[in-house]
Amino acid sequence: MKHLPLALAGLILLVACGKKLDPQPPILVVPARPAPLDVFQDDSDVVVRFPFPTMTSQGTPLSGLRKVTISREVRAAREGIRPSPPAAGGDAREREEKEFRSRAEVIAEIARDDMDQWTAGGDFLYRDSLLPLYREKRLGRVLLRYGVTATRGKKLVSEMSPIVGIIPVVPPGRPLFLKAVVEETRVCLEWLSPEEMLDGARPPVVGAYAVYRKERGEEWYEKEIAVVKGATSYVDASARLDHDYLYTVRAAPTDQLPLILGPAADEILVDTKDVFPPPPPGGFLVLVEPEGARLVWNPVLARDFAGYRVYRMGPGEASWTRVVDGLVETLWFDKGSRPGTRYAVAAVDRSGNESVRVEERR
Repeated sequence: MKHLPLALAGLILLVACGKKLDPQPPILVVPARPAPLDVFQDDSDVVVRFPFPTMTSQGTPLSGLRKVTISREVRAAREGIRPSPPAAGGDAREREEKEFRSRAEVIAEIARDDMDQWTAGGDFLYRDSLLPLYREKRLGRVLLRYGVTATRGKKLVSEMSPIVGIIPVVPPGRPLFLKAVVEETRVCLEWLSPEEMLDGARPPVVGAYAVYRKERGEEWYEKEIAVVKGATSYVDASARLDHDYLYTVRAAPTDQLPLILGPAADEILVDTKDVFPPPPPGGFLVLVEPEGARLVWNPVLARDFAGYRVYRMGPGEASWTRVVDGLVETLWFDKGSRPGTRYAVAAVDRSGNESVRVEERR
């Protein structure tokens, strides 16, 4: 009898372990919220940029991505108004999203098989054409707001991205007649202002120019190398010798960053091959001694200096003969020099360019 309580306890425990718990809702594996969202104007497009969806809301790798949906709201914009930053969270974010969903329309549903054409690196870049607004002459008078969601499977939709707005404006047209002059340590660019704004309005309003450079063979122009204000020229002192560069220029209506840029000028190819000789040696003297002729000169200070060449013209000869090449000292002794022999010296750079030949004074 004394063992009965233990048996009863075991039976009670066994019954308790077999008791069914209340059903729990399944964990929904949805894509993470697309963030951050960046919206900017490029020429006649608004570019919507955000990280390519690769994670779930639980922080695990995303699989089964089916589509990305981009929505846009169009509002009238009063003069001087600026887009508000996205709501930080809580009730404000909930109200903002509810209002946005009630007014916005879907402008793109991009299936997984079509996403590659909209990606660059790890980012998704969707271009929303502004041409309909151009034709309606509404640019500068409307506020556009964008939001993005990602969908996994058929119905597993992410939270709405931050809702970001922009007031697109009419940018200037294409800068004209871009040209370049290559100098030894720089490339000098010049161009003419656009003839009109992109919608045909004249005169054009230009607040700044963005200058771009890439090496031949590169696919894209990256960030501009300079922003030029109040001028239609630029000196690229960072260009390296013996390179093939492509340059272009784009105009913006104001110098406010980020720049709202119009179409690019016709790009030009610039060859920076080193064809520039070093300066000639100075102070060249020929000192006649009993055993020969001693040649001395001042050093040449050139960043790509390679050496000196010495030339000689004997009595009765009609042309110079190179007798020394690659000399790095600033003197040379010609043992057994004959009376009446003449000498000259030149500097050479690493590209083989030779300076003006300096002859001895007689």
